[in-house]
Amino acid sequence: MLFTGSTTNNGGTTRFRALNSTGITQGSVASLAIAASQKTCASADITAGVCTAAQLNQRLLDLRGFGTFFQPYSQFTGGLFVIDSNDYSFYNGVEFIFKRRIKNGLGFQFGYTWAVSKDSRSFDPVFTTVATGISQTAANTPFDNRNRRLNYSWSDFDRRHSFLGTYVYELPFGKGKWLGDGAPGAISYLISGWQLAGGIRITSGRPFSVFSGINSFSNSVGSTANCDGCPRDLGGVIQADYDNPGAGLRNWYFSQEARLRFSIPNPGEQGNTPRNYFIGPSFFETDLSLSKKFKFTETLSFDLRVDAKNLTNTPNFNIPSTTFPSNNNLSGSIFGRINADVVNNARRIQFSGKINF
Repeated sequence: MLFTGSTTNNGGTTRFRALNSTGITQGSVASLAIAASQKTCASADITAGVCTAAQLNQRLLDLRGFGTFFQPYSQFTGGLFVIDSNDYSFYNGVEFIFKRRIKNGLGFQFGYTWAVSKDSRSFDPVFTTVATGISQTAANTPFDNRNRRLNYSWSDFDRRHSFLGTYVYELPFGKGKWLGDGAPGAISYLISGWQLAGGIRITSGRPFSVFSGINSFSNSVGSTANCDGCPRDLGGVIQADYDNPGAGLRNWYFSQEARLRFSIPNPGEQGNTPRNYFIGPSFFETDLSLSKKFKFTETLSFDLRVDAKNLTNTPNFNIPSTTFPSNNNLSGSIFGRINADVVNNARRIQFSGKINF
């Protein structure tokens, strides 16, 4: 063993187990490799017979001629800036646009896009430090610099279906309209010229990665989790039942049954779920405005406007907690929970007026 102090004792391996008990238990071989690579001679190591006082603060693997055994360029402990052109992407899509110019008071434009986007990285990290660990953007960091296909999967911004629309409609009230055309002058003035306008957005959920919580494959990026026979659309928003407090006042995405299908990968293995494998909650929001111009003279008028953002007050939930517990124990874990994490604001109604002169 590289950490054995001599042929007559087991001090090195004992020290290694004592310092890395959690990583050994979890099977985090990548974390253990970096720990072994960067371990320097300390006072306790001298006592254990792993190194001598003259070797204090020197890297143990360097002392034994194995400086790059676990970690190439191990002298650069703070990491390296790497610029390369090894990433690649693929996009296919079809778009339909339905448009009507304003006629008889009605105009609109609606667009629908069906698309598939895949890549090995969804952003350009030139001269920046790439994300590491278990954040969603960390999955853009290569799991293995020598095999970018491990990262090739659905893009961060992949949305299978996207529907966007805007419209404007002059309400059919008042002079020259089919309702109230013959109304008295004052009433006709009040009911004429009202206009509705709005927008609507409906999209599929964004993809996300589920991490295992351990570094079984790469020290830079957490390994993805295993999932037994799981489809991409596993999960759905399970809203808290406020009428039944015993059911729990939390919003979830993965049910208890779904959560039990996950597990951590074996030491040295990547999980069987690729980057961005799962699909998060869909998105729906519609806005509406009502407006009218009150004209007093040729140069003086007043604009009245009422705007409603998120008219239906629909909550659009964010992706859930995506880190499976590293000890394989779901008891007390928040894995799969959304809680109250939303990506839009509650309904807001705003009244505004403007004088033009």
